[in-house]
Amino acid sequence: MAESRIPWVSSHPVAAFVIGAYAFTWLISAPAYFMEESWTPWILIYIGSFGPPVSAAVVTWLQGESVRAWARQIGRWQVGWVWWIAAFGIPVAIIVVTTGILVAIGGPVDPTQLSVSPALVAVVFIFGLTVSGGLNEEPGWRGFAQPYLNDRYSATTASLIIGVVWAFWHLPYFFIPITPHSGFTVVNQIGWFVGIFLLSVILAWAYNNTGSVLIVMVLHAMANTADVLLPLAPEEIVSDGVVVESAVATVTVTQLAVQSLVVVLVVAYFGHRSLSHREIPGVAYLRGEN
Repeated sequence: MAESRIPWVSSHPVAAFVIGAYAFTWLISAPAYFMEESWTPWILIYIGSFGPPVSAAVVTWLQGESVRAWARQIGRWQVGWVWWIAAFGIPVAIIVVTTGILVAIGGPVDPTQLSVSPALVAVVFIFGLTVSGGLNEEPGWRGFAQPYLNDRYSATTASLIIGVVWAFWHLPYFFIPITPHSGFTVVNQIGWFVGIFLLSVILAWAYNNTGSVLIVMVLHAMANTADVLLPLAPEEIVSDGVVVESAVATVTVTQLAVQSLVVVLVVAYFGHRSLSHREIPGVAYLRGEN
């Protein structure tokens, strides 16, 4: 380890990372609150969304650590075909099971809406992989905070701590009028926050078993993409221009229940302490020492 450029950062790397991620994202995104919808506010929002990886790189550098060693995780793709199937398949499986349950209980879905353009799915996935959850977030949340917290807490606790930080990092998006978050109903908001915590555990599980930020980028992007595969019945979700909260609640609770089942199975099989049956990434891993 090289000499730290700022000792406080080396003593409190996770706190420094969180402060940096919030500051970068919130300060750059903030002007969008005052703008009419156009390219300009969206550019600010998406540049600002890179707060987590920017902060992780800066904190790594300020500690005198190797930014290259930290960034190497982003390109780690040789993790075994099982993990690639998991990254692409688990979000889709959650939607398939959710749809099946909603059909069985007479929920607001229409199986005839199942036909989704492959081109649309590809575009949404690439968008998610790059600027909506993947590259702009995961090198920070899982690629930096998770290994540091793994060394201090159980992996499940670490993932939930990240879940809190991750959820509140999104706060400006709930106030900027042009973002989807600002239009969430109460049920959407509650479901979104609960979903963040569940997804954080699943992403930690994937990262701890592979040491690959690329895998969690793909898994995160697929979790966002899979929602377009849910065949909602539009006339049951919106009636006379008003969102039907009970219908939204039915879909939200069902999907969260399926996600919760995945989390329970993961924790039960792999254990809450490491979410893995192998040695998990810690600070030494980020330094390239193992």
